[in-house]
Amino acid sequence: MVESQEQGPYYQLNDTKNPDLLRERQSATFDVEELTQFVFGGPNSYFNVNRRRQLTRLAYAHPVHDTHLPIEYLDADDYYSVLIRKSFIAIKEAERYGITDRKLLGWFVSVFTNGRFMFGLHTSMFLHTLETMASDEQQEKFLPLARSFQIIGTYAQTELGHGSNLQRLETEAVFDINTDTFVLNTPTITATKFWPGALGRSTNYVLLMAQLFTPDRNHPAGLQMFFVQIRDLNTHEPLPGVELGEISTRFGHEVGDNGYLRLHNVRIPRNHMLMKLAYVDEQGTFHRLGDPRLLYGTMLATRVNLCAYFSILLARAITIAMRYSAVRRQGQNPNGKETLILDYPLQQEKLVPCIATNYAFFYAFIKLENLRREILDSDTILFELLPELHAVSSGLKAYMSSIGERFSQTCRVACGGHGYLVASGIKGLNNQLDAGCTYEGDNSVLYQQTARYLLKVMQQLDEISEMETESSIKFLYSTTTPPATIINLDDYCRLFECRSQMLLKSMSNRLSESEASTYNKFSKNSIELVHISKAFIETVVLRAFYDGVRKASEHKSFGPVFEQLFHVFAIHTLRNSATDFIRLKLLTADQIYQLETFNLPDMYARLRPNLISLVDAFDFHDNELNSCLGRYDGQVYEALMERARLNPTNRHKVHPVWKSIKQETKSKL
Repeated sequence: MVESQEQGPYYQLNDTKNPDLLRERQSATFDVEELTQFVFGGPNSYFNVNRRRQLTRLAYAHPVHDTHLPIEYLDADDYYSVLIRKSFIAIKEAERYGITDRKLLGWFVSVFTNGRFMFGLHTSMFLHTLETMASDEQQEKFLPLARSFQIIGTYAQTELGHGSNLQRLETEAVFDINTDTFVLNTPTITATKFWPGALGRSTNYVLLMAQLFTPDRNHPAGLQMFFVQIRDLNTHEPLPGVELGEISTRFGHEVGDNGYLRLHNVRIPRNHMLMKLAYVDEQGTFHRLGDPRLLYGTMLATRVNLCAYFSILLARAITIAMRYSAVRRQGQNPNGKETLILDYPLQQEKLVPCIATNYAFFYAFIKLENLRREILDSDTILFELLPELHAVSSGLKAYMSSIGERFSQTCRVACGGHGYLVASGIKGLNNQLDAGCTYEGDNSVLYQQTARYLLKVMQQLDEISEMETESSIKFLYSTTTPPATIINLDDYCRLFECRSQMLLKSMSNRLSESEASTYNKFSKNSIELVHISKAFIETVVLRAFYDGVRKASEHKSFGPVFEQLFHVFAIHTLRNSATDFIRLKLLTADQIYQLETFNLPDMYARLRPNLISLVDAFDFHDNELNSCLGRYDGQVYEALMERARLNPTNRHKVHPVWKSIKQETKSKL
């Protein structure tokens, strides 16, 4: 049934009702659908836009979407009830349509619930961990239950006192040889599992990361993963020894149902430790079976997927802001007419770097996803490349979430006061990107992990003369000289590569000459190490974008547009780190002044006719944007009024409190 659904765009040009927005679309120098298919189309593409359109149409055709008010008008309990109901309906609909592929299923349930699927961790980390870390016997027993949602789980790793520092997690699993069970405890307040999504009210199982002690409390065996039931499957009540609940309200993910979990002498069978990589026998002897590096496979896959997620969030924000800017008029020009705010250079200065960066992000993610597939989806996992995947995914997750958060806020401000409304759709996106700066790894910590890897690479430069495979670090082994002037796009890439290489070499030499301990070396230089990691990641993103631009050059209509976007991303990124390029004598202050003062505004002017079509190419359904300001038809003010009238407080022409006040006042007169 999915295959029979329409694959064409959601909207046509004649769906545009606002005349200003229509003129913008008519001014484009390329066909929007052609660009969409180039970037996001094809069955082998990660985004597979045609299949995504099919799933989206199926999801939004369900009548449940017309049964409740907009989410900002629901109280906490009603909001939770709506999302739980929608999540279960989404599961049933996916089953009815035969959607079994993991990625397609994730898309469908996310669209169905407007990005608020309550069991996202179940379908991602919970299932993925069972598939990669459970033994064949455990998979045969647990996976059918999990895939059919007879059990619903989450991933319980982060604790109240420890997040990124996994080795210091305090939750304990002590083997009891007399009962052939593990005894689970959170022995301190800081051992409390804290933050897992859907733990507060929704899940009945967890995959619990805990310190294993076997054959008794005096013999630590390191971190292991345990399959733990926390609620009764019939009543949904917490089991004995289990304390759990929701944590405080979050800034983002308003109903993520993030929870806490404390365990007091909870017993689970010995065979509920995930046993693909290690197991404990009946005598309590610990046996290692596989490479312990596989423990981190789930986190790596999650960070890669987050990079796609952050790109999509920013794309939604810039779509809303750009469309609104093509509708909103503000300020009077010499002819006595109001000016379209997208015509102001200051508005272009806000938004054009956002869209250029967004296209760069998509290409950087695709390069990262290809690396992940090469390493983790092969018949044999390429362990020798895992450090590179870890370093690049960590750095990209940190860079894309932090830049995305900053640019989404820029989009919010670019929409003026209306942008602050929940109905604008942007503030919610900004909140989600803000949350992304700390979950699944604090960005500062992730940058430092990238730096550690890069410094190890620098130490091996004399041993390896050439990389055997295409790699994100290949440029570190080259002897490329920096260009004296910027003539073509590749010159930007060489500039950034030389900058990254020089910063790394300088730091590597400094650390090798220092007699301090390794810990003190890294601690003292941590600020600079984070900066070096950002410089490396900017180089990776720029080179990935350059590869995309070269492919786009085969298309005469939008090839030049991609080159213009590349110039904007490169110059905007370069000027934010101008000190590096001047200090390292890669560019002069006058050269940078020329780029940012003349070249950059010139690119804005060239891109101006295509700005709306560039965001239209992201191909979002209006329901996905959930924005009064970003509607495809451009009827912004009608939508704002319609949303305002739905506010439940307007059901009273006079609020009851005013009636009582008036009565009190009248009685005194």
